[in-house]
Amino acid sequence: MLPDRARRPLTRASAVYRLLAALLLALLPAAFAQIGNEPATVLERLADYAPEPAPEGDGYRAAAGFTFQLHEVDGVAVGVSAEGVLNDANIRFLGALVGAASGYGADIAGPVADFFRSRASDLRGAGEVPIEVVEYLMYVDLPAEADGAARVRFEPQVVAEELFGPPAHVLGPADARYVVRQFTDLQCPFCASFAREGLPLIEEELLPRGDVRFEVYHFPLKSIHPNAAAAAEANECVAEAARLAGDAAAGEAAFWEYHHALFAQLDRWGRLNDPVETFVAIAQEAGLPADGLAMCLRSGRFTDLVEASYQNAVQDLRLTGTPTLFVDGLRVGDYRSLDEYLRLMRLSEALRVEQGDAQP
Repeated sequence: MLPDRARRPLTRASAVYRLLAALLLALLPAAFAQIGNEPATVLERLADYAPEPAPEGDGYRAAAGFTFQLHEVDGVAVGVSAEGVLNDANIRFLGALVGAASGYGADIAGPVADFFRSRASDLRGAGEVPIEVVEYLMYVDLPAEADGAARVRFEPQVVAEELFGPPAHVLGPADARYVVRQFTDLQCPFCASFAREGLPLIEEELLPRGDVRFEVYHFPLKSIHPNAAAAAEANECVAEAARLAGDAAAGEAAFWEYHHALFAQLDRWGRLNDPVETFVAIAQEAGLPADGLAMCLRSGRFTDLVEASYQNAVQDLRLTGTPTLFVDGLRVGDYRSLDEYLRLMRLSEALRVEQGDAQP
């Protein structure tokens, strides 16, 4: 059983690879991760390395001699661990193991192998070092001696519940077992794509289950999208005006209607030096409260709220792009895939069971 997955501070070595991981995230195709599925699916993807049950009866041994274990809870793979001398054959296998478990396959196997070839000497004798690999953590413990056995653990990175700040708006029950969280930027074209493709999937397939809640968080990437923060504030202004004129439900309905309208007309306001009047016009055309919108924006009524959400994303969660989605504390790889959400829900449940929080 893997140890507790509490967040741990990144070391200097791991931070170096985190930058590479961020670059990989932009280049990698959508992953078909095997962690969160049956353990046998990992073995299937390692067939070229002819893994066999280890003679000691605990785990498996690859053809090159590296031993590894598949950790599972209730038939769900929750992580892998491996041990062996880091010769070139074993380094190649270690890359393949990470590729199989993550679902990124050869696209990440090569960079992981190259990392061990180039940085193993930096990590020797440093104890167990956590290294961020896209949405996973790889814990590496290399002995000081070059011929000593390296120990590696690979598991999903889980964001602690308390690190998420308050959401801007919510769909679904307050007591939902699973929470899908989205960090969005209203000037981000990929977030607009999520609004068209990902959110309808959640609304049609997940929310009707009754055990899923969707939360949206403001994360305006101010350095590249200068109007994103103002758009988030405008969205809040419209929602508040509708709530005051009606009730809480009217405010929520107005938030989402204006949210979609802003994405649909991004080309109209995204490059303006001062988008306020256009924000007002979009609200008017949608039949939403617009009379006090300009004043609300000029007054900075929701500036602090949006800024606090931004700082939470940057400082506490270390997010760098949008849209970023989580199922509970697990990062979503492909927001267009229902199977991805269901896999992460299975994985989240397995991790709860492992830590003694099984569903009654």
